[in-house]
Amino acid sequence: MPNEPKPEGRSYRIGDVGAGARIAQGENISWVEGVSSLPDGEALKRQFDALLDRIAKDSSLDEDTRELARAKTEAVAEGLAAAQASPGALRRALLDAKSWSSGAASWVGHAVGDILKSEAAQKTLGTVTEAAAKAAIASFLG
Repeated sequence: MPNEPKPEGRSYRIGDVGAGARIAQGENISWVEGVSSLPDGEALKRQFDALLDRIAKDSSLDEDTRELARAKTEAVAEGLAAAQASPGALRRALLDAKSWSSGAASWVGHAVGDILKSEAAQKTLGTVTEAAAKAAIASFLG
């Protein structure tokens, strides 16, 4: 409405999105629920959520770098969740994250590596049989 006062900050309006739809409203929202279906998936989800929260709160990162760090981290989580059905997605996410994280946000790459080295992640990574994906995992983990 033209005569209504404009709220301070950002304003969001969500309309009818239909039955079964998932929506997110606000800023710094991420979904890494896909890993929940893996063995020890709840532990993985908590680890990825904690890392994403750390990224969102890191004042040393500018907004673009923070968004890229979040996107790379989410891509690895999604790739891990789909590792059995699509090992190529995990391989691409790891290659992308590795090449990107060697710069200003190298700590993000190290933190993702720590998650992937965890016992919970190893239960899934150990089942990946595609040679290229296994090589990408080994390369990322050093």
